[in-house]
Amino acid sequence: MIEKTFLHPELAANFSPEVQKIFEIFLCDKELGGDEIRLVGGCVRDMLAGLKIKDFDFATKFLPEQIIKILAKNKIHAVPTGIKFGTITAVINHQHFEITTLRKDSEQDGRHCEPEFIDNYFFDAARRDFTINALYLDNKGLVYDYFNGISDLQNKKVKFIGDARQRIEEDYLRILRFFRFSCRYATELDREGLQACISYKSGIKKLSADRVRNEIFKTIDGAENKKLLWIFEELENSRIRAEIFSAELQFNNLHKLLNLEEALKIKASEHLKFAVLVFNLNLDLQEIFLRLNFSNHEKKYFQFLFSKIKHSSTLDYVALRELLVFEEKNFVRDFYLLEASQKLEGIEFLQQSQPRVAEIKKLLTIIDDFIVPNFPISGEDLIARGITGKAIGAALLATKKLWIESDFKLRQAELLNALSAIKTPT
Repeated sequence: MIEKTFLHPELAANFSPEVQKIFEIFLCDKELGGDEIRLVGGCVRDMLAGLKIKDFDFATKFLPEQIIKILAKNKIHAVPTGIKFGTITAVINHQHFEITTLRKDSEQDGRHCEPEFIDNYFFDAARRDFTINALYLDNKGLVYDYFNGISDLQNKKVKFIGDARQRIEEDYLRILRFFRFSCRYATELDREGLQACISYKSGIKKLSADRVRNEIFKTIDGAENKKLLWIFEELENSRIRAEIFSAELQFNNLHKLLNLEEALKIKASEHLKFAVLVFNLNLDLQEIFLRLNFSNHEKKYFQFLFSKIKHSSTLDYVALRELLVFEEKNFVRDFYLLEASQKLEGIEFLQQSQPRVAEIKKLLTIIDDFIVPNFPISGEDLIARGITGKAIGAALLATKKLWIESDFKLRQAELLNALSAIKTPT
């Protein structure tokens, strides 16, 4: 075991009161002897990289039942979020902190493992995926580095701990994680890691669709534009993408969207970027739904987007107004961004065409600020006029379209009077 330590007192000086509280109650618990607890993983990595921290995770020698006891003694709500794997979530001031017992993993089959609780930080680090994720930080700002993670972080390298093939055999999701973390922290792919990913790429099909989907969207959400194109090109060229779904990636379309995103200084949603990446006229949408186990809401989003792409037309205020009445606002916003991006020639054109950029911004503002007025007609109004059965729904739809065409100016009496000229089914 080679344990390197690096003192960074400035990190400890910036701990939040909640983080300091967790350190205090575990280090000072006299009944259980008081034992070491350290921050671990992504939060340590990102603190060293000067990035914003999303989650603070702790590692400790205390067993799960001891963690719960200490939290309870200090009136901190404990949630057994992953107790089989030694993880207890502490809730302080509505913030969540995962506290996990040190462990080794055995009986790994690429998807599952059996945890064994231990009291050794080195072996806990050795079970992790990448060197930059196996860093620990104590309450005084001392960083513990067992696999040269700090050096790799500084040199912008994402490397598997030990034998890359063995790490992947333990959990095939690490193939996708290799690309995600490389996209964020590296300037090029580690060749040994890439070859191991290619060799074991068929293992992706053994993973749950939920895990694969989440990893893909985390990659898209956390990537800079240029690096997003790079990492998905690597996924395509290595044939790893083909292990996830059959749709070939459409880089030119994504490039156009990213150009527009840059010109408008906005952030397109990860779902829109994914849609642009995979869409073609022959796309098997059901296969995408199956392979990535999209939620019903996600399915509705993609079905809306793809049906509109196939029958696209000029989206002016009048067309957007009708969509905003009948569809979810974020659906319409993403469809407008998609249409606008695909009709532009490139970033150079955008830079030279400020009126066009201003026009796009204006319509985006209209979409974002749009509030559907109250429709002045109800089913009861139609029944009172002797309309029944299926004719009610048809009449509501017809009058609503008239109302929209009038820019919501027609009132109830005017709309009801217009019904006589509208043919509706009986």
